Amino acid sequence: MTFDWLSDLRPLFDAQESWHDGSYGKPVAIHLLGDSSSPFTISCGADLLAEHVRRFRFSPQIIQRLGQVTDEKGRSMFSESFLNHLQRIRLRAHVNAAPEGTLLLPGEPILSIVAPELQVRLLQSAIRLLIWDSSQTATQAALTHWQSGKVSEEDTPHPPRFTFNPQGWRARAQYIGGGNWTVEEAVETREWPGLSCVESNTGMALTQIRRLFKGEHPLGDVWLTSAQDSEASVSHTHVAFQNELTQKPMEIQMTRFQNLLQPVLVKGHPALNAPSLDYLRQRTWKQLEAFHTYKLQEYPRGWFISS
Repeated sequence: MTFDWLSDLRPLFDAQESWHDGSYGKPVAIHLLGDSSSPFTISCGADLLAEHVRRFRFSPQIIQRLGQVTDEKGRSMFSESFLNHLQRIRLRAHVNAAPEGTLLLPGEPILSIVAPELQVRLLQSAIRLLIWDSSQTATQAALTHWQSGKVSEEDTPHPPRFTFNPQGWRARAQYIGGGNWTVEEAVETREWPGLSCVESNTGMALTQIRRLFKGEHPLGDVWLTSAQDSEASVSHTHVAFQNELTQKPMEIQMTRFQNLLQPVLVKGHPALNAPSLDYLRQRTWKQLEAFHTYKLQEYPRGWFISS
């Protein structure tokens, strides 16, 4: 069984609106943020999104089905010009996301997307169901362990087989989050917040997060625009940034860093070399172990300061 993406037509109505008002081709940079009410978010679902886009096509059968959607007066709700455009469309989105199983702090994006306005709107259902819901489910599984003080797992259980539908995605996310994936009940997730843009004080969108380390210990997360990412030298061991929590500049000496936002789609083509599910579960446990000594509400993060 696979999921019927046309069960939610709202993104298509939004996309049609951009088609008719002329904004459909306008480049948009936008983010999906983690749950601000949770102490952390475990990223999940990037491989599912890449698989969805790989399959993404408006076949003649789908176009015909959309043409049969009518209002109460029997009029078609989708214009012929819009349906013709959908039949020709190929997604050309650039999507970066935190690797599945990565621990993110409040205010940090799980995913960033750069694409034409219409394509961003078309992808909203997929981002909500595959990234937001999966990350919520994985996070709740990990939080159960975090709150009980368990931050490691001796033996990794064999991963479940999952189908490409909500029940399968939920089982997959529960497994990655370190939870019991045999539970049939749906995990209650926070309301979908929609997409928003994380911008620096210059109005430029966030394109990268660098996590700074001393050995294996995380020290802080530095947020960068595209220009700052090019400017920030990879050879410098001292990094200055504006701590969002204290609203004061700080400098950290590191031994290495990790870029948290990795390519998922490049011009609409999947760019992931997807690890196995048991590896992703192990990553979650390693993240919990690395952060468990921190008061997460004090973990420093913020915008890069140019030298």
